Amino acid sequence: MMPPAAGQPSAISPPHQLLPPPTLEEKHLVCECAEDSVLGKLEALVPAGEPYLCRDPHAPAFVLVPGLGMDGLGFVRQLPLGAHARLHFFQTPNQPVMEEQGLNRFARYVEAYIQARKLDQHPGGVVLGGCSMGGAISLSVAIRARVKLRGLVLIGTFGSSRHLPRWQRAAAPLAWVLPMGLMRKLAWQMVARTRFFGAVSPHEADWLVSCKIKRSQRYFGHAIAALTRMEHIPDAARLRVPTLVLHGTHDHVLPHAAGQELASTIPNARFKTIENSGHALFFSDHDAVNRSIAEFLMELRAAPPPSA
Repeated sequence: MMPPAAGQPSAISPPHQLLPPPTLEEKHLVCECAEDSVLGKLEALVPAGEPYLCRDPHAPAFVLVPGLGMDGLGFVRQLPLGAHARLHFFQTPNQPVMEEQGLNRFARYVEAYIQARKLDQHPGGVVLGGCSMGGAISLSVAIRARVKLRGLVLIGTFGSSRHLPRWQRAAAPLAWVLPMGLMRKLAWQMVARTRFFGAVSPHEADWLVSCKIKRSQRYFGHAIAALTRMEHIPDAARLRVPTLVLHGTHDHVLPHAAGQELASTIPNARFKTIENSGHALFFSDHDAVNRSIAEFLMELRAAPPPSA
């Protein structure tokens, strides 16, 4: 399938005919800024140009929130979804909003970006999603309902901290004291040397852990504390947002049962299992993940608009 000529609208590709993702290079994404009167500058990475730039005025915005320690570069393999939505890979700030509690300290930034860019007022609406902690933050945004969502995509995430392995909960206080360089090295070893995150080569592990946002101790401390105390299942049962939940069968960071629980809790949510996939399924199994998301986006577009 040939990409559209420069300056022409991206075609709406069937889910099984999405373009392949680009090489792992920063040039494929550019930073887009928004200003909030209280929180200041907010940023997201968007496609740098064709063939992944969506010019369809009726397409929804699709905001993806990265996981713990990641930044938007980790979603480079979701760029083919530009055939179906206007992509925004959110850059979660380091400093939590201290007036909020738990993951709401990070959800507030996502809401502010959507509101500052008026994405939820666009005819196509806004679909929000994220992986791991980013999915949990997205779930918090949906529950708070301060912005109107057209859809929700939860990738390798969870709604209750009881799904976290005991060793993760026991090690949580170390986030306040471990040197940042050591934490990065440990993260690389886990991504590259284990199958916790799926089949990831050392080069791909470099990309996933080379977050351009220099994460602070405060960010990790507050984020991990919130994750280890999270309980969103009762609130998730009251959601009325079309939802897609994706989870890998070989996810040893958050077990497959966590995704199953979310899908069974959120009314009418769709659950997609990615066989033999680990925690970084959006990256290691991007073809299957992107196809599922593209199908979901197409169904949202075929449904009556939110204002109907």
